[in-house]
Amino acid sequence: WVALPERYDDQGFSGGSVDRPAFQRLLSDIKEGRVDVVAIHRLDRLSRSINDFVRLTELFERHGVTLVSTTQSFDTSTSLGRMIVNLLATFATYERDMIRERTRDKVVAARKRGLWTGGIPPLGYRVRQKRLVVHPEEAEQVREIFRLYLATCSVTAVVQELNRRGWKARSW
Repeated sequence: WVALPERYDDQGFSGGSVDRPAFQRLLSDIKEGRVDVVAIHRLDRLSRSINDFVRLTELFERHGVTLVSTTQSFDTSTSLGRMIVNLLATFATYERDMIRERTRDKVVAARKRGLWTGGIPPLGYRVRQKRLVVHPEEAEQVREIFRLYLATCSVTAVVQELNRRGWKARSW
């Protein structure tokens, strides 16, 4: 093999998606016939989606590209290697889905325990020890905003009044 001078590293990007800049450059180079072997560290670093793998292997086959892993024993130039890739891709997809489910379950459990799970806290609240607590000055401001709306029944009128008073959104 002769390595191309350009590397296709997508540091900081997940293998959960093929929508990565260097990966897209690799696909373009494959289509242009500049690549005949793709050497990877591990299959799940390429993608963690069985659907992506199916499309990739079809693309590789159309362009005569062999996929080789430096740490896993397979070579897509053989039928056994292609079968192993499909099995590994299935496990990579399963692992991605399990991570997603565990993360979702952890967030749901934290919310059930009353914990703030991230993002910008709403006006009138601050985060203390992973919980939302009332911020007294802002809470009074929120109550006044509601009173204004009940009196005018108009979001536009409320916004105009808040602007007249010089009230600004909290900055982050």
